[in-house]
Formats: sequence, C-alpha cells, structure tokens
Amino acid sequence: MKEKSRTPLFKYLTPQEVSWMLVKWQPRNVPENTVIIKEGSPGDEMFIIESGQVEVFLTRGEVVLSLSELQEPSFFGELAFLTDKPRSVTVKAKTDCRLLVLKKPDFMEIVNENPKVAAKFLLATSEGLCNRITTSNTNLEKFFLTNQTIVDNESFRKLYILTHKAPSSSG
Repeated sequence: MKEKSRTPLFKYLTPQEVSWMLVKWQPRNVPENTVIIKEGSPGDEMFIIESGQVEVFLTRGEVVLSLSELQEPSFFGELAFLTDKPRSVTVKAKTDCRLLVLKKPDFMEIVNENPKVAAKFLLATSEGLCNRITTSNTNLEKFFLTNQTIVDNESFRKLYILTHKAPSSSG
C-alpha cells in the first residue's frame, strides 16, 4: 500500500492518529492459495490488504459460492473480530499478499488508550459493513428476480419438471 492511510478504515483519522494506531498492526506475508480465515472458525484478528488479492467465499457441501475479490486497500475479518462470533466466510489469498493484522487484545489497548481514535475507527468499520450489506442486498434482489423470471416462464418450468422427474419404478 503506497499510503497506509488510504484504507477506508482510517478515513476519519488524522495522519498522526493513523501513525499512532498502525503501531498496533503487525505485517504478515501470506503465500498465494493460503486460507487466511476459515468459515466457522473463531476470529480475533482483522486484516488490511497492503498488497495482493484475496477471494471471499462460502462453501456448502461441494458448492463454492464466490462472494467477492478484495485488494488493496480493502479490509476483512472485522465481523468475527467485533462480535466474537465464528467467521462467516472463508478468505483465501489469490496472489501472494502482504497484510496488516490487528489482534483483538491490541484493539482493546487502542480503545483504552485513545477512545476517540477507536470511535473514529469503529465508525469507518461500520460504514464498511453497511456497504457490504447493501451490496449483498442488491445481489440477493437480482438473484430473486432472476429466479422469479425462470419460475414464471412456462418453458423453463416444463424443462425443470422434465429434468427433475423421479425415476419411474417400471423402467
């Protein structure tokens, strides 16, 4: 990342506050194809992508649902980090990545040492979460409308029925 303060997480912080806060973040190099966070696992870290690209996805049985691809200056891992709930997605490095990692105990030090900085950081984090929810809602709406179109189309409905008939017992 050419300028660390470019990340949306620091948008309300002064350059001095960013420098102060970044002391708590640790760099981590992650090789391509490495799973960084695993859906269902506990999460006490959040990440900023300093360089590289990651894929965010869900796995349901054999089906992998790709939700997004993130790159510099994006962040991820904040949901489990803030709520102490299990990770909601899996994130895997698509390329070699350099990440900045904030651990929960280090964040709690930020909260205790400078609540004003922590509040501005949390505001930006909340905005990021809201943007992701808005994007998810839009995607769900498109999915629903596409499915509704298929269900309402008689030719598609007949094709579905034909391809999903139970095998006959007389066969």
